[in-house]
Amino acid sequence: MYDEIQKAFDQIHATEQMKQSVSDYLKQENQKTTKNSAKFRLVTLAPVFAVLLLCIGIGNWYFWEMPVSYVSVDVNPSIELTLNRRNRVTDAKSRNRDGAKVLEHLQLKGKDYLEAVELLVESDAMQPYLTADAELTVTVASVKAEELLSGLQDSVVATHYHGMCGSADMETVTAAHDCGMSLGKYQIYQLLTQYGSGLTAENCQNISMCQLQQLLSQYENGRSETVSENELENMQAGCSHGRQQHHHHSGHHDEQ
Repeated sequence: MYDEIQKAFDQIHATEQMKQSVSDYLKQENQKTTKNSAKFRLVTLAPVFAVLLLCIGIGNWYFWEMPVSYVSVDVNPSIELTLNRRNRVTDAKSRNRDGAKVLEHLQLKGKDYLEAVELLVESDAMQPYLTADAELTVTVASVKAEELLSGLQDSVVATHYHGMCGSADMETVTAAHDCGMSLGKYQIYQLLTQYGSGLTAENCQNISMCQLQQLLSQYENGRSETVSENELENMQAGCSHGRQQHHHHSGHHDEQ
């Protein structure tokens, strides 16, 4: 009788072990299921996070980096500013050797376009080019051209340096860049080409705006012959703006 009871207790003990084993197994499986579920949610949400980050990046580029306007400043130095939607400079590029010298010590990125243009024309590096016969030309290409030009015409560009401010269409920007030229010089180059001057885009890059304007005036007044090699050499070598120390506009613009 005792042996039978002992066997029954042994069976009950074995059953408890089985229960414990089953309980441990279920806990492990539940933990696995929870981990797998978390991994599944992360895998599922990963594309959503990626799209969200992409949208944030595109939005940041759209408002702060996307080029919407171009402003070229030409004397002999040719410099072009790229503006974002807030009219702030995102890039400043020289379009010839003199332009590179002027930009060398200027930090224009991030500045409002009017501040950038005024810093540019009033810089020590630009002053030697603003002589009595200098042709300071500022050209704008933008859907907001009227707004930008209004600001420029009220700035020292027009009021102190008597610069000419004009506009160009956005298609001209691509054509000018393909030729490695600023907007202002490209527009004159186009007119001279129509008159059959024989000048190339490369020729015009190193001829001052006043010389190009004078040449254009000659064609408008009846000139018909193309520019000779000797005349071209004289125009390219005759850019005296950067060599003269006496300026038509003595010193910088006085602060109001």
